[in-house]
Amino acid sequence: MPGGDRNWTITPTLLWFAGILGVGLCVLDGSVQAVADRFTTPRGTDDEPAAAPSSGPMFAKKPTVVADKGVAPAYEKPAPPPDAPKGDRTHMGALEDICLDGTPTACKRWGMDGFYKSVVANKAGKLGRPVRISWFGDSVIATDHIPGRLRAKMQAELGNGGPGFIFMLPPHKFCGHEAIVRSWNGGWNTYGISTFQIPDGLYGVGGSSVDTYGGNVSIKLVAGTASRAELYYLAQPKGGRATVKADGAEILRAETAGDAKAAAWAVGTVPAGAKKFDINVEGAVRLFGIDLENAAGAVVDNLGIVSVNVGSFTNTNVTHWAEELGHRNADLVMIMIGANEAQWLNPGDGDTKTYQARYEKVLAPMKKGRPDGACLVVSPTDQAYAGDGHYPSRPVMPYLVEAQRKAALATGCAFFSTYNWMGGKGSAAKWFAGGLVGTDFQHLTPSGANKLADAVYETLMAGYRRYAGT
Repeated sequence: MPGGDRNWTITPTLLWFAGILGVGLCVLDGSVQAVADRFTTPRGTDDEPAAAPSSGPMFAKKPTVVADKGVAPAYEKPAPPPDAPKGDRTHMGALEDICLDGTPTACKRWGMDGFYKSVVANKAGKLGRPVRISWFGDSVIATDHIPGRLRAKMQAELGNGGPGFIFMLPPHKFCGHEAIVRSWNGGWNTYGISTFQIPDGLYGVGGSSVDTYGGNVSIKLVAGTASRAELYYLAQPKGGRATVKADGAEILRAETAGDAKAAAWAVGTVPAGAKKFDINVEGAVRLFGIDLENAAGAVVDNLGIVSVNVGSFTNTNVTHWAEELGHRNADLVMIMIGANEAQWLNPGDGDTKTYQARYEKVLAPMKKGRPDGACLVVSPTDQAYAGDGHYPSRPVMPYLVEAQRKAALATGCAFFSTYNWMGGKGSAAKWFAGGLVGTDFQHLTPSGANKLADAVYETLMAGYRRYAGT
């Protein structure tokens, strides 16, 4: 090209490329780290993960100006309404159960009975495994502040069943698990239904999977031991080998090669219990997670992933997911999402009107996978936004909560209205003033997380006591 015709430079081209790449990353994971992860060999721990996407909970110091100087209402243990007809277990505090067979005053089976029945069996020493709770959710759950508190309360009541199901690697920086310390080596690719998708939609029971060609992961329990390890993996053509060692001794070996992609599991036991579990991989292996349990007690799985919303579950193969849920065999499947949707939904718009139907599609595989278990929809908290020195509730919140309630009852799930329990419209500002909600009015502070987890625990136990007649 003649010198006089060079009326452009490479700079604009690079700027356009960088801009397009940046937009793409924001859509996928909210951070340039998403690309860096694909070109580096990660080595990390839960405290300092190799991948560190930027979006997540906010616990920043609150501003000095608040809308309401009052504090959040004190929590009271749930009790049935005084005018409830005999036998009617529809309401237990903020929890609304549903009769699956009969009428509320002559009901043969309630939605929560599968969970209560397992608690009864556990206390009688007849269940033969831990009582299992699997809690799905968005970043409000993902940190493990709320599930971790519930785990501690349940285990104090029923015994230490172990950490439960654990993602092999955290699908996001803010996905934690308070019962373990985890570290890893080697080249790992991490996928999640709301972070970085994989075309086949096979994410395992928790909505996240990882693949590697020769990596290893170490998981150490913070307290106690586990006597049983179950590896959740994908059988696939040309699959490699995964081994699990407990306190240095090999307890299971999984050959993951198969004729076609399919969910698979391998179990190893260590009767005396072990504190540390090492997962080593040779060849191409894809893993979903590992379940660490004891023979009795309770476990609470934290299956929360940052940025999850009702649409995220369309990224998973529902037949595969239902199969994984069936194998996990949780007595209670819980789900708490809606914090993200509240940022963009508005009363009366098309997405809000179809939200109930979309939520029902999320719950359908849960019911299919665990027809004899219980499922519980937990609503989002009240949310607010800053405006003229005040913090009004987002107008969509009552519509969003009611859509979730209707979806739950339509699919045979119970419903816990966190929104009503915390005080309904305007309660986010009060909780904020009381130091229970962060500056984003979306994520609870540690004190707020404890308050909610305690309320859920007390409600579940009150329901169990009424079921058992104690």
